Amino acid sequence: MKTSIIRDIRAWQSFTMLNGLIPIFRRPLALVALLSTPLSFLFFVDIFSHGTQLLVGSIGGLIFTVINAATMLQSDLLFGKIDLKFQQMIATTGISPLVYVMGMATGDIVFILPGAIFFLAVIVYLTPVTILDVALIIFAAFLTWVFFSLFSYMISRKVREMREIWPISVIFGIVFAVIPPIYYSLSSIPPPVQYFAYLVPTTFAALIIKDAVANSLASLPVPLLVYFVETVLMVIFATRISDWRQQTI
Repeated sequence: MKTSIIRDIRAWQSFTMLNGLIPIFRRPLALVALLSTPLSFLFFVDIFSHGTQLLVGSIGGLIFTVINAATMLQSDLLFGKIDLKFQQMIATTGISPLVYVMGMATGDIVFILPGAIFFLAVIVYLTPVTILDVALIIFAAFLTWVFFSLFSYMISRKVREMREIWPISVIFGIVFAVIPPIYYSLSSIPPPVQYFAYLVPTTFAALIIKDAVANSLASLPVPLLVYFVETVLMVIFATRISDWRQQTI
């Protein structure tokens, strides 16, 4: 048991190094490309709001950046499975699929970490926050990373060709990082439409962060609990379906 745990920890570290730390130095332009969209959104939010919504734009940028990490994971898993046959090699080692997936996902979050730190720094600069507020922001980002990394894992299990993942990744980003109320207030849309917004998990991530920076701790428990439960359910579901014998991982 102890040997298995040590093996999994070392494997996790190796996947993180392979998919995160090494690419930062070898492909710095990829990081710039990934951050270009959330930074562009921040730019236009600032211009059209005359600076009044810069904080909201930074919150949206943080969430968008984390979603980008999950989107990267789709391509990384497929590339490892289809082109490199890397997944097949890992399957013979006894390492579980989830250790492989979350190790690769950790690499992706490490890769986009400079962007996430930038948006977090802007948020802290624009509004007075406590250590608890910062912890809540990081926790919301963490839940987003876990939820959407596992969701990307489930998508990659069903895709058989690299060319199929591009349109899926584009739709993924639009549905979870553009349309939901992360770059704007939930109250700005009609009440009947708000119910549909609650169907998108990133809505709760935005609510948690916006309540934290506004110091509205009284309204935090509901979105925090809902998002946490959603993430736990995603973890349970992904654990149950993860199986190397299903070669469409």
